[in-house]
Amino acid sequence: MAVSQHRDGHDRDSEDGGKAVALCPGESLPSLETMTPFPDYPTPADEEERLRSLERTLLLDSESDADLDRITTLASETLDTPIALISLVDRERQWFLSRVGLEASQTPRSMAFCAHAITQQCSTLVVPDALDDSRFNTNPLVVSEPKIRFYAGAQLRPQDGQPLGTLCVIDRTPRQFSPRQLRWLQLFSEQVSREIELRQRLARCPITGFFNRRSFEMLCQKEFERARRTHGTLTLLLLRVENLDQVRGLAEATAPDGLVGELAERFSALAAEPDLLGRYSDACFAMLLVGASPEREQAVSDTLRSASVRSLHPQLLIGMSRLDAEDLSAVDLLIRADNALFLARAVEPIKPSPGP
Repeated sequence: MAVSQHRDGHDRDSEDGGKAVALCPGESLPSLETMTPFPDYPTPADEEERLRSLERTLLLDSESDADLDRITTLASETLDTPIALISLVDRERQWFLSRVGLEASQTPRSMAFCAHAITQQCSTLVVPDALDDSRFNTNPLVVSEPKIRFYAGAQLRPQDGQPLGTLCVIDRTPRQFSPRQLRWLQLFSEQVSREIELRQRLARCPITGFFNRRSFEMLCQKEFERARRTHGTLTLLLLRVENLDQVRGLAEATAPDGLVGELAERFSALAAEPDLLGRYSDACFAMLLVGASPEREQAVSDTLRSASVRSLHPQLLIGMSRLDAEDLSAVDLLIRADNALFLARAVEPIKPSPGP
């Protein structure tokens, strides 16, 4: 957990009437270099997949949310703790999506109790007295301000099941939680997980379930950064259904709706777990292949070109680009794929669609 020093050096009342943790005038957090070494946090075996799931919530560094703030306030008041947090555990930090009783918006992951909580087999970590726990009794936030003693955190596990962080409550005095209080904490965390799922839907096309253009481009950049770190490969396909209006009209003669959704299902069937799917416009889709071999690139491209739905034959044009050593960002990848798609449209006229 964390602490911050206000500009005026004084405690500042939080909205619920409690005190937000602050340091005294002239105080600062002790340097990690001068502190007694404390145990490193454990890392989940599937950490890269967990981080990818966290990134694709698009919640990191987002604006405050009144609905989530209400949950943390209820958790603080119901469980009678001065601090309640919704903590998302990122690669090097924990970032607070919502907080009550604390001014800081993030802390290093190395100090985070929540970094331990997300690795628990059970969904909840309770630390009755941090000074009696070898994992935390030399932690700077325990031995110095804010002198955390009690911690209880319940994992946040949205739809894909990855532990993204916790709903946690902390106190400066040792204490125990009853089974009933643990159940309340779990219920609060489940509600936060549902709220996260709702926000994820807002970033997606309601028909296809693919990310909208803005979200897709943001996540492409995240995958670009990951590929640079891991020396991985990326292949971007921009897919345009050139005769969508014709095909849609024929489809509506035999079925009311769902053609675009059915096309999306065909695209989804070709995507592997880490791949990214987006809807760029009414007739344009995007697929980012993560770590794909040249053979898989070709197989996906060939399958897409021969796609058919309800015995109809969409004319699918493809613009493809691969990550290049000179690319500075995902924008370079996107521009090359868009240029390739433009050239494909220039050389291939729209073909009449056969009837159903």
